[in-house]
Amino acid sequence: MGAAIIGLVRCVPIFVPLVFSIALGITGCKTGGQYAQSDREAGDVDTGETNGRMFDFVSNKPEGDDWQIRIRGSSMWASFSHEDASDDLGTKNLTRKEMSKVWKLIDALELPDRKKGKKDEDEGYVQLRLREPGGEEGHDIFSVYVSRATEDDDVLALAEYLQTLIAKYHKEKPNF
Repeated sequence: MGAAIIGLVRCVPIFVPLVFSIALGITGCKTGGQYAQSDREAGDVDTGETNGRMFDFVSNKPEGDDWQIRIRGSSMWASFSHEDASDDLGTKNLTRKEMSKVWKLIDALELPDRKKGKKDEDEGYVQLRLREPGGEEGHDIFSVYVSRATEDDDVLALAEYLQTLIAKYHKEKPNF
């Protein structure tokens, strides 16, 4: 009798939650389901930071080569295209150190204070676009064009570091 009571006491921690969850499942779930109407607006749902900082580096060469790199937080997306063919290299997560360095290089460009520049169709050009939270639309966009023949140290430093990251994560050697 004592052994039966000890055995029952040992089973209770497993048995009670199992019976309870089965009872909830039987009474609380139906196949087919029904959706309850809600008067909550989509904007009321917290889906995380969707209006954060974002930076695009788009290199256009005269012969039609095009590199696109997007930095959003700690993620880096890249793609390459030549004429009609394109290769989406995908998204990679940067380390904390890499993220800190790339954003420091982006901030050094001081895009909000730069002149817009123009597309250099002869040498090719790079479009640098920064999206910052704020403004009337929920974000501000600063976009400038820089010739591929630039001697701007800040642009060159960023380009070199992006080449390093592309080589590390995508095993490609971009020439932008």
